[in-house]
Amino acid sequence: MSRHKRDIAAGTAVIFFRVRKNSFNLSLRQQKNGSKNPVCHDNGIGTNVGEVPLTVVGNLSLLHKYWQSEIVADRLYGFLAARCNDTDRKEIIAKIGRMEQGHATVWNRIAEKSHGSTFEVTLFLRLKILLGKLLSLILPFTIFIHYMEHQERNAILEYSKLLDAYKHDEDTRKIITNVIRQEIAHEWQMMEQVADKESYIARAREALDAMTVGIIETLGLVIGLLAAHASTLTIGLTGLIGAIGGLIAIMSISYVTSKANYDLHEGRNRELHVKKEINPAVLKRELEKALIGNGIGSETVKDIMGIIGDDSSILSNLVKSMKSMGEVGEPKEAIQTTGLFFTIGAVPSLIPFFIGVIWDAGPLIPAIMALIFAVLTISTAGFFVAVLSGKKIVMKIAHNVSVILGTCAVTYGVGLAARILFGIDVVH
Repeated sequence: MSRHKRDIAAGTAVIFFRVRKNSFNLSLRQQKNGSKNPVCHDNGIGTNVGEVPLTVVGNLSLLHKYWQSEIVADRLYGFLAARCNDTDRKEIIAKIGRMEQGHATVWNRIAEKSHGSTFEVTLFLRLKILLGKLLSLILPFTIFIHYMEHQERNAILEYSKLLDAYKHDEDTRKIITNVIRQEIAHEWQMMEQVADKESYIARAREALDAMTVGIIETLGLVIGLLAAHASTLTIGLTGLIGAIGGLIAIMSISYVTSKANYDLHEGRNRELHVKKEINPAVLKRELEKALIGNGIGSETVKDIMGIIGDDSSILSNLVKSMKSMGEVGEPKEAIQTTGLFFTIGAVPSLIPFFIGVIWDAGPLIPAIMALIFAVLTISTAGFFVAVLSGKKIVMKIAHNVSVILGTCAVTYGVGLAARILFGIDVVH
């Protein structure tokens, strides 16, 4: 049997994965039910799906969507495991990948039994997998693992929709419940993989925010001066002075905000630790509220809480995850990070103007070059922000570019109005 087939079989066989504190034990069990068409396959997974009304709109599309996400996850985890040098971490990631393949098999079988359809890997899906692999090569290992952890969290929320969709089919709900149980285990495991790198991720967020502010502020200023017919030298010098002022401002804001967030985070962590050790029931209530806040129905939340049980470690980690309680950086580190990356964001918008002064060029060409550099830089920043926040990459990049173009339009309009309406002309 090929390794790929062994992985599929192994991933399918562990669908009845049970979560236990600080360990994940695998067990096989046959589904006992009164379904008219019970099916139990040789690999040990029960897919006894009852009669589901075909008029339920969206069930099949949901299954297809989730099947695709599991196929992509399986391929990416396998690719990631192959590149991992740490033996223990490699095995954990590979095991998660095999389980994801098992989940894909489950969704396919439910679709076949309930809707008479099966799913196939298409060219589009292969392209999506390829893009994911390229992303894993571009990103640092820690950040990509963080990105995958977001996917596991989203899977918990998304798969809960199927509990509502198949609420009249108890056998299928049991299978879905076991898949959610595994995804909860994955979420915890992925958090454990990046637990020692959270401060690094927090600094990356601060850096990207500072870079974005530097780009928008500086480019907006130089475009406004361009509309007011300022000279190349005037735009460069004014932009430099504005960048220095912005640098001082953002470093001050960063220190004050980081200090407040750090204090709040420390207090919240202590609070979670006390609840974890003394009163886990409070954590359960907090997690219930967080799940309901993500749009999950109260009955489905009860089902999910039944899956999780009373494991205080998992409850604590999931509360932190659902409430996006990542690590926060030290105030001094925050100042250094924001200062450096604000400068990195601002300088590319100014360099073309100083080069233009040397070449005795007008301000238009330097402004165009500054805009091009800014769009490229802010697109890169948007790419990393999307990965760190679990957002769609294309949408985040488009959002950042639209923000910078909108800022340029506004400041250009202000400069144009100052020149036309008030007769202000700063050409020398």
